[in-house]
This record gives sequence, C-alpha cells and structure tokens, in this order.
Amino acid sequence: MWFSSRRSPAAPLSRGVRALLLFAATAVFAASVTAHVRLRFSETGTPLRWEAPDNIRIVIQADGSDDLSDGSHETAIRNAVEAWNSVNGSRSRLVIDDSAGSKARQDWQSNDIHLVLFDENGSSGYFSGASGIVAITPVSFFTDGRIIDADVVFNGKNFRFTTSGEPAHFDVQDVAAHELGHLIGLDHSGVCGSTMYPYVDPTVILHRSLAIDDQNGLRHLYPTSTFGKIDGRLVREDESGISGAHIVALDASGRVAGAILASDSGSFRLEGLMPGQYTVYADPLDQPVSTINLGGGQTIQTDFSTTDFGTVTIAGGETKAVGTQTAEPDTALSLGRVSDDYPLRVITGRTVTRTVRGSGLNASSTLTCSDPLVSLTNVSFSGSSVTFSVTVPAGAATGHLDLLVTDITGQRDTLVGGLEVTPPNPLVLSADPTVGDADGGVDMLIVGEHFRPGARVVVGNRIYRDGAPDGCTVVDSTTITLRTAATIAGAHDVVVIDPSGVEGRSQDAFNVEPEPVIVSLFPSVGSASGGTSVTIAGEDFVPGLQVEIDGVLQSNVFVESPTRMRVVTSGGVPGGPYVLRVSSSGGLSSETAFSYAESPDPSISAISPDEADNSGGALITVYGTGFNESSQVVFGGNTLTGNGGAAGSTQFLTSGSLQVTAPASGVGTKSIIVRNTDTGQATALTAGFTYTGDQPLPDDGGGCGAVIPPPGRGRTGPPSLRAVLAGSGWILLLMLLAGWRAYTASARLSSIHG
Repeated sequence: MWFSSRRSPAAPLSRGVRALLLFAATAVFAASVTAHVRLRFSETGTPLRWEAPDNIRIVIQADGSDDLSDGSHETAIRNAVEAWNSVNGSRSRLVIDDSAGSKARQDWQSNDIHLVLFDENGSSGYFSGASGIVAITPVSFFTDGRIIDADVVFNGKNFRFTTSGEPAHFDVQDVAAHELGHLIGLDHSGVCGSTMYPYVDPTVILHRSLAIDDQNGLRHLYPTSTFGKIDGRLVREDESGISGAHIVALDASGRVAGAILASDSGSFRLEGLMPGQYTVYADPLDQPVSTINLGGGQTIQTDFSTTDFGTVTIAGGETKAVGTQTAEPDTALSLGRVSDDYPLRVITGRTVTRTVRGSGLNASSTLTCSDPLVSLTNVSFSGSSVTFSVTVPAGAATGHLDLLVTDITGQRDTLVGGLEVTPPNPLVLSADPTVGDADGGVDMLIVGEHFRPGARVVVGNRIYRDGAPDGCTVVDSTTITLRTAATIAGAHDVVVIDPSGVEGRSQDAFNVEPEPVIVSLFPSVGSASGGTSVTIAGEDFVPGLQVEIDGVLQSNVFVESPTRMRVVTSGGVPGGPYVLRVSSSGGLSSETAFSYAESPDPSISAISPDEADNSGGALITVYGTGFNESSQVVFGGNTLTGNGGAAGSTQFLTSGSLQVTAPASGVGTKSIIVRNTDTGQATALTAGFTYTGDQPLPDDGGGCGAVIPPPGRGRTGPPSLRAVLAGSGWILLLMLLAGWRAYTASARLSSIHG
C-alpha cells in the first residue's frame, strides 16, 4: 500500500519510523534500482508494471472535494494526467473514463475500476482520527509484477484542498501528479525538484511539472525507442562496491538529466538519456532524501562524499562507460534538510534570496551552482545554514540545478536538483470577451505577459493546451487565443499555466451564462395591484437574472438557488395571459405565461386549530384575506409548484375566514395552500398544519425538503494540524507497505497493503 502523506516537521520521525519498520518487514527492494525508483515485489525484486500501459483507464470521481464546489478538482487532475501523458519516448498513457456511471462509483477497492476520489468522512478506512496521510495510492499486483488495480484516495477528512492557491490548502494538481506517478509504477526520486520527490509544502506547486528524472523513469518503465545509457561503478579503496550510491548525470548546461542508485556491487547504468554530453558524479543519499524514503529493503551506504566520474558524450541509443571510480572520503559536510521547501524556485531575469539548511556550513566554505552562468552572491554561512542571492540570466533554460558546497579542506557535498529555474509567473491582464455562451464557440483573446509555448489555459471545466486540436495558441509572450468549448455556467477565472507549473490568473474574468429554464410557476395568476409572491422553479438560475411580465421589468427578484427563484410582482393591467420572461444579461431567456386578476390575492394569517389526528374529519378554520366562495384549501401540496396534496371540503364563511374539513393524511407537518379557483390566484403556508397520531396512512406528498450539507463542509480540521499548515514544513511522504493478498483460485496474486 502506498501512503502519500504530508506531516508536521515536529513529528515526522516517530510516526514515519513506525511505518518504515512495517515496510522493512514486508517489502524489500531489488539490488539495483533507478533513482526514479520502480515499484517492486518484495519477495522476488520483480518490478511492477501495467501489462497494457498504453491504456491505463482511470476515473475521476464526480463528487470531488468538499472544499471545491465548482468541480475544479477534475481540471486539476486532468492537468496532472496530461503531464504524464506528454512524456515523449514512452508508451504509457492514462485514459480518463468520463462515463456518468463510472464517475458516480465509490467502490475503489474493485479491480475493474481505477478511481481518483476524495474521502471526506473516513469511509475508506485509511484516515482514522487526526490522520497525517494526505493521499494514498493502493496498488494490487500479481507476483510476476503485473499490476491488477491502483487507485488514488485523497484525505478530505483531515486536510483541505485547493485549485486556486488558497493558503494552507494542498494543491490538487501537485498532489495528483505525484500520486499518479505511483499509480503508473514509480517510487520516489532523490532529485529534489522531481515530481516524485517525497516531500512537499503547500506553498510549492512546482511538482505539477515533471522533471527530466521523472520522464526518464517513465521511459525506463515503458519505452518506445532506444535511449542512451551510461555504465560505471563506484568503489572504496579496497575495491568493494558502494551500495545505493546516488549517481547523477548533468547535461551540458548543468541541469539534472537523470539519476540512479547503484547496486550492491556499486555498479550502475543510467538509462533514458537523450543524445548529448553529460557530467557524471556520485553523491550519498543522506539528506534531504535518505533510506527512510525508500524503505528498509534497499541498502543505502552513505560513507563517502561527492565523487566525480568525468564527462561522456553519447549518441542516440548508444551505451558508454565512465569506468570505475574510487569514492572520496566521507565528510560531516551536508547540504539540504527535509525542512527546506524543495525545489527552491529561481526565476529567469531576476535575483532572489534563498536559504539552505545543513551541517558544517562554515564561513570558510564556498557555494557554487552547476550552471556557471547562474550567479550566487551575498553568500552567508552560519554553520547550520547558508543564505545566498541567485541571479538567473534572462532567457535561461528551465530545469533543475545542483548546489555544491566545498569546505576549506576540499571536502564537498551536493544538493541534487535543489534549484528549479522557472520563468516569471504568467500575468493575465485581460480576457475578451468577458461573457460567453455555455455552448461555447466564443473567440477569446487573452492579453498579458510571460506567456510561453506549451502553456495551458483553464477556463471553468475546460483545459486548452497550446497547439492541441481545440486547444489554444500562444501567439507571443503577450497574447493567447482560443475558441471556447461548451463550459459549465458561472463566473470563471482565466488561468494560464506555464509548462513549469507556475500560473497566473484573472479572477472571474469570463462569465459563462446558461440559458435559464422555467419548469413551473406558482401561482400563475396575481393581483393587478402587485405584491404577488411568485415562485419560479427550473434550472440554471444564477444571480443577476432579470424578470419581465408583459414587457415590464420587475424590481423585486430573488435567485434562491440554481433551481428556484422568486419575484414579487409590480402589478399590471388585469387580463392575460402575458409573457413572463426570465433573462440573463447576455440575452438568453426562457418564457411562460402569467395573468393579472382585478381581485386581491388570498393570504393566510392563522389556522385554528393547527393540528389534528391524521384520521381526518377535524373541522379547521383558516383565517386571512382575499377569500371567496370559490376558495379551496389543500393540505400537503408542493409550495414550489402548487401541485399535489389533498383538498379538504371547504366552506366559505367570510372574505377573511374559511372552514374546512381536514382530509386523512400521514403523520407529520404539512403545507396549506388556499386557491381561488375562479381566478387561479393562490397563496401557500409552508408547515402550516400538523397531523398527529400513529395511523400508517400514505403520505400525500408535496412540501419542501431540507438540504443537508455533505460531510466535512465547513470543517476547520484538527487544531494542531491547522496550526502547522499555517506555517511551513508539511511534507509529502509516500511509503510502500507490501504483503500478500491471496485469491482462492490463484496463489500468484499479491497486493500492496497497509
């Protein structure tokens, strides 16, 4: 079972160690694993894999997160899916099943469906108490390594999620990208900037975009072509191999191009490399990623320091050897800690100040970057940390850079991929037009700054990818164009997401107006003098709708929900039927009939008695105004539509009183409707009368229901967790807990479980 969790830095060891001990007891990694570590069966070391990786079908459960009422969890998860699907050189592909039946399912345990869902009440069984697990990816597999089932479950019970950068909320796309890597078959990476890096902070969203190391992992699992390889071996002076050494390749610009962990003999093979020149070195996997992140089954030896192998140039599909290298002696010098928020973002064309924690960071030390064109200035060492300014030239390539610290004796330590070069955040200045049809077809012009090829635009539930069919077009750094597809109704942010994962947005910049639909009207006749409260039931009602009757704009309009609105009429000329029109500001409208009567509307002021036995026959008096000899009293009718209920035998007393014999009914509180049948005017009193007794008569229907908020709505979370979230240091820790799950018909079937 895979556990993806963000935990307080105050308590990662006690809780983490218990989980890792369980890991060590039930799962052992094979002797050779890449830094983009593959999931493996503990008993045999067999790598886990999908038998048909080009069609891994997943379902995004429709309910989503209680924190996201707009359904934006779907677009965020789709973006995470697209990140993995965009990797060149791999036949892996996640295919989203959008069928309504699948999206409604909750049974993630079933092997026939691979769900991504939010558990808001702990029903999955994984998030008991104040759980520190943010998301979990259970994986089941045959003993030959074939994956049977995998699902992603977010912990909505204890944590809050966002798609718009809300403070102290976890970014759905960031978490989903990490979890989907496990679903595909990858474990953690020792490269600090990779999506599969095991720690993350709510303020960091750079794991949305895949590092080269993540991409190499996917190419390694499911290749479609031959890539370059680099062989070598790291040994001690006695020529014994160093197991689990972190072997890293940098490209010609100093960016991390791949990494691997050495086998027990110290041998390694870096795979998935594109043609080019690479610098290869070894570094101990100690901090911030260490053996605790990989489980006890993998031997990780760290009694050495950064050791160079030199440079090598490889052609397409070529394998080159860098030979055997004797490791440099161990050192107390250490760069990088779990409490740092990796990757540290640095921005092209700008200077930023950053701090890295560690040990042995004395004033006599020096700090350098793997890209010599990136300038480090104002470097200040304080023993346990180093603070420095980073200046990245304008137009510099994006990617992950190393930091190398060297002390006065020449001892060294490397923080692998600790810096990530990104462009500035996209800036969305305007989107034109600002209003569009729900059916789409609107040509939109987005104006801003820092737009780059490969960007994506998100509007509501739609994603537009640069250059894709029905996507968007990045015309230049200040202009993006697109044609809208059918989009859910509402006011939507226009979001531009850079390929690096950073984003810019213009809030509520595009309003999608649905066509309001009138289903019913009650009452359909009102007094010509005005003041009639008319309830309109229907669909797609949004604030700002206008109501006209016979061309007269009504001033008192109240949109109470997407399916209900109310208008208090201004009055008009007796007669009709007239056209009652509900219109959006964009001109979309729906119509029905409404009439005016000369007489005043009936009204109810009191009912006496207001309760009686449900067997019927009780004599009831209804007090009010506007009654006449055609007045009819209905018990239990629907106050939205006027339909349903049971009419009592009514006797007209005065214009202010009616006497009615109550019909038999089910026990409970009922509405009372008075309708003047000669004109059609009516009034309703919700919960106006109560039937008592225990006679099991059928309910006569109608009335209004109560809306109960879903579990977790409005929760604040455990105070201790909330306090930590307000600061920094929350981590994403994903651990493999493996063991057997036997099926009656097959001894070969296994599962990873907690």
